[in-house]
Amino acid sequence: MTTPSVPSSPGSAVKALRPLFAWVLLGYVALHLFFTFFGWLLPSPDSTFSSRSASAGFVTLYTIVLPLLALLIATQITPVLAAGKLMAAIALVEYVVVLFFGLVSFLLGLGRTFDYVNSARSAFGALEHLVMGLAELGVAALVAYAALRIFLSLGGTLPDFSARHTPPAPPSEPPTQVLQ
Repeated sequence: MTTPSVPSSPGSAVKALRPLFAWVLLGYVALHLFFTFFGWLLPSPDSTFSSRSASAGFVTLYTIVLPLLALLIATQITPVLAAGKLMAAIALVEYVVVLFFGLVSFLLGLGRTFDYVNSARSAFGALEHLVMGLAELGVAALVAYAALRIFLSLGGTLPDFSARHTPPAPPSEPPTQVLQ
C-alpha cells in the first residue's frame, strides 16, 4: 500500500484545493438560491405569499459571505486562479439575485410583519425585521460592490445598456450661396 505524498508546508497542502473550494462555495450559494426561490414562489396550504416573503431567506450569512470567500480564495492568494474572472462573474450574478429577490421579499414581508402588530413584542419584532432587513441588504450591497470591483480588476466588463442605435445622419447638402 502506498502513502500519499506529504506536502512540504501547510500552505502548499491547501493551495492545490483552491479551485475546488472556490467552485464548491459558489455552487452551494447557487443551490441555496435555487431552492429558496422555489420555496418562496410555490404555494403551500399553511402559508401566504406575504408570510413566505417575510421569512424567505434570500439574504443570509451564507449568501453574503460565501461568494466573497470564494473570490478571496480565487484572487487574493497568489497566483490568481485562471478561472478567477469567471468565478467573479458568477459571484456577481449571485449577488444581483440576492439583492433583487432579497429586496422584493423584504418589502413584501414588511406588510405582513407590520400588519400583525398588536402587542409590544410584535412591535419589537416588526422593528427588528425592518432594521435587520435593511442592515442585511446593506451588507449584501457592500459585498456585491467588492465583487464588482474584483470582477472589473480582472478585466471583466459590464454590458453597456445605454448605447442606443442611432440611425445614420442623412447626407448634408452643400450650403447654398445667397446672391446679393
